Amino acid sequence: MTGSLGPVAIVFMVVAAASPLTVVGGAAPLGIQLGNGPGYPMLYLVAGAVLVLFSVGLSAMARSVPRPGAFFTFVGYGLGRRAGLASAYLALLSYTTIQLAVYAYVGELLARAFPALGLHWGAWSLVVVAAVGLLGYRHVDLSSEVLGVVLVAEIAVVLAVVTGVIVTGGEAGLNVRPFLPSTVLSGQPGVGLMLATAAFIGFECNVVFRDEAREPSRTIPRATYAAVVLIAVFHALSTWGMIMSWGVGDVLAVAGQDPGSLLMSTTAKYLGATGQVLVNVLLVGSMFACVLSFHNVIARYQLSMAAAGCCPRGWPGCIRGGTGRRALPPWCRALPPRRWCWCSWRWGGTRSCRCSPGSPASAPSPSRCSWR
Repeated sequence: MTGSLGPVAIVFMVVAAASPLTVVGGAAPLGIQLGNGPGYPMLYLVAGAVLVLFSVGLSAMARSVPRPGAFFTFVGYGLGRRAGLASAYLALLSYTTIQLAVYAYVGELLARAFPALGLHWGAWSLVVVAAVGLLGYRHVDLSSEVLGVVLVAEIAVVLAVVTGVIVTGGEAGLNVRPFLPSTVLSGQPGVGLMLATAAFIGFECNVVFRDEAREPSRTIPRATYAAVVLIAVFHALSTWGMIMSWGVGDVLAVAGQDPGSLLMSTTAKYLGATGQVLVNVLLVGSMFACVLSFHNVIARYQLSMAAAGCCPRGWPGCIRGGTGRRALPPWCRALPPRRWCWCSWRWGGTRSCRCSPGSPASAPSPSRCSWR
């Protein structure tokens, strides 16, 4: 794979998987209602601080084990092949389950948005699957550009709402009460911390893009820290803005009436009907960016597993032709486009590949097919 991704591109893909607009509109109101009420924004900063410490170890492992595959590779090197496979299949199951749920949710949103077309939500979900598959088949740079545009739009509209709150002074004036210990420890802070930590889902996926990163030993750590800090600060700020828009004393009651509409109500209050429509459109875009990001992660997990010989027999570890040839080792990329390559990888660090069809004379020699 070519090292074309910088820290910004990887951060876009990682943060897009966390779907920030969906968190602000869905998880944050639940955190206020079920967690510690107006003290909920501080829990994003607490969770971010904990995950920064985790990122130190994750970045160190990424430097010590210079291979893609994320937890599949790290666990395999540390605890053995069997434990590595268990972590890989668990990750694939988790990411795939998230994808299926989001596909269904996006299909339902589109069916409600375009009722005149009369399409079932399942048909809309298949349209989204096709679009994600098309972008996933293309080079990863295209996916990062699409994710970047959607992510910037999501952040911009939320910051516009927060700016409106700051300019107008909110419902009862601006204050820092949500960050005071007495407020943070009220209610159920444990439940709130659980929901706040869930907002960072997918931040660990940056190590999956190791082979496509420029200077991975520097790019991966930078992207990891940047993603955690960005998610923590953005969610803390946006949730604080929503609390200020209704007042510390009243936000819990407002969130309890209808948590799912808290962001929409806040947007309509400060940006009007146009802003509310824009948030609805970007919510669909946020979900699309989420499934596209997880699609890229799942594809790279499968590639690493196929390279290790852990996938069904005949499953190629490298992709034929087109942009897929970028996934091949350097000597294999030089082969004709209509040639398949199978790779096997031993935990000792040796990876060997063979390509077909072709005569034995045209096949790469063993010395060129394996490396450490």
